[in-house]
Amino acid sequence: MPTSAQHRLAMVLNALGDNAEDIAHLLQFGGWRGLPHDAHSCPIALYLRTVVTDVTDAAVGSGRATVHTSDGAEVVVELTNAAAGFVLAFDIGAYPALIATTSDDNGDVIDDLEL
Repeated sequence: MPTSAQHRLAMVLNALGDNAEDIAHLLQFGGWRGLPHDAHSCPIALYLRTVVTDVTDAAVGSGRATVHTSDGAEVVVELTNAAAGFVLAFDIGAYPALIATTSDDNGDVIDDLEL
């Protein structure tokens, strides 16, 4: 039986949208851009750290989300099919507007990305 924290996290993930496109639009509208193939910099992980007030860290892979809360708990939930589809598509470059820029106009690497 899921804990209340798992249930709350699952509800937040469900609210992202019914399909990968809806999720991409919501994340783009909200300004959550991230890096492909980086669970901690996935736009959904950034979203979770922003909208769930007691989340101090979040990592999102292709099948599950793991968050750490301010009280030290680790909460793991399975992604919805829509969220899993978004993560897979984002990792192969399907949503370039959601990829954070890693270099400046001169081509120099940005050391401290604002994700």
